[in-house]
Amino acid sequence: MRRFALLLSLSLAACAQPFEGRVATRLAEAGLSRPMAECMAERWVDRLNVLQLRKISNVVEDLKREREQRQLTVGRFVERVREVDDPEIFKVVSGSAVACALRV
Repeated sequence: MRRFALLLSLSLAACAQPFEGRVATRLAEAGLSRPMAECMAERWVDRLNVLQLRKISNVVEDLKREREQRQLTVGRFVERVREVDDPEIFKVVSGSAVACALRV
């Protein structure tokens, strides 16, 4: 049984890497700097579930369409994520924005 749990956790970890890259790419395409996008994506895939990440993806797609009209800042992104009305998403996104701003 322990063997199965180990194999399952290794499989999930392997899946997280490509998913993290896709999240970072979408954030960068929406206008965030690549280092900021990578830092935030790394934190999100560890803390949010797939449905929550899809909600953020919808916000990112909207922001990509708006990109031609205004420059995307981290503050603007966090403001838009607040509109999703999911306290856990907002907590993770805003926390990662602060942590990554200090790190990048």
